[in-house]
Amino acid sequence: MTEKTRNWLLVLFIVAFPFVLFCGFLILMEEPIPPLAPLPNPNGYDDLVKAGKMLPDAAGDYDKMNQEQLQKAVSANAAAVSLARSGLSKQCRVPIQYSESYLSNHLDDLACFNRLARAFVAEGRLARMQNRPVDAAKSYLDTIHLGNQIMHGGLLIDEMLGVADVSLGERQFQNVVTNLDALACRRAAAGLETLDSKRQTWNELMQQENAWSHGTFGTFPGWRYDIIQWKGNFNRWKERKIVASIIATTEESFNKQVQKTHQLIVDLAARAYELDKGHRPVSVAELVPEYLKAVPQDPVTGTNIVSP
Repeated sequence: MTEKTRNWLLVLFIVAFPFVLFCGFLILMEEPIPPLAPLPNPNGYDDLVKAGKMLPDAAGDYDKMNQEQLQKAVSANAAAVSLARSGLSKQCRVPIQYSESYLSNHLDDLACFNRLARAFVAEGRLARMQNRPVDAAKSYLDTIHLGNQIMHGGLLIDEMLGVADVSLGERQFQNVVTNLDALACRRAAAGLETLDSKRQTWNELMQQENAWSHGTFGTFPGWRYDIIQWKGNFNRWKERKIVASIIATTEESFNKQVQKTHQLIVDLAARAYELDKGHRPVSVAELVPEYLKAVPQDPVTGTNIVSP
């Protein structure tokens, strides 16, 4: 080997070694694709999808139907609603897949859940028309339950629809609170407390969203995503800004909905207290432990709800 060749190889080694070392570092730091979480067996989610497919795509506007029309619609929906309740009684988890086509294929499931939520609300509206507030409350509680169940193990898109269904159920529930007796209010508050305790947290959602992004695209928010940005791809930068905005907006909606849920729990417990004792409680603390297991927190402020 000539001196010139030896010097050339030495220069090549000096130049290439840091690059090889850096690539090795990235390989060592590369996080493996996270395994998909195991699904419950049986998975109530499957029942919910099947039930939603049993409902017509265009069932009409339940809010504008008279009692006779609504009775026919509720009767036609009865088998689907019964199957959905069976699904709600089981553990549910969204069966996500690491695939770029997953979200577009998943839209059919989300449409099923929208139809189911409307069917539950229609059932509740008919019960109100027939002066059955306890049955109406049950239908609205099932709407809230549906919203919570379809979030479990899902992504941002599942969270957004779930929050919308929970909000729909709670808005309708507010219409029957004053028509419920003390026992019904107490049971409803306990039911909502139980559902709230099993609600998927925001941190759990983001872990799933990041894992799906990593498993599907090989990227996730963090240092690897930042390295991609060093390439100067302006379109990717814009996409990241849009995603960050969607995440922030969804988190705000999530926290506001939890806030409304906790307030509804307090309202129901306070109503039961008032019917039992003849006067309103002075503070939420008075409702524990007879009417509430614990004082709910305001997720926006991070403090306990004080006034009933």
